[in-house]
Amino acid sequence: MSELAQQRLAFIEYLHDMFLIHKGYGAYAYISPNQAIKLFEQLQNAGEEKERLVKDFVRMF
Repeated sequence: MSELAQQRLAFIEYLHDMFLIHKGYGAYAYISPNQAIKLFEQLQNAGEEKERLVKDFVRMF
């Protein structure tokens, strides 16, 4: 598995955990897998901190 794929998987797991902690359901109860990947790509392009980006994103739901 490539490093990028490992980073993407770790990000999606983190996103899922944050939804589970803050909303009571995992990420896929709120967003599609495609949206999770797009969010990861946004993180890669923007260079933002993962925690800040995910926290702001989860608050929208």
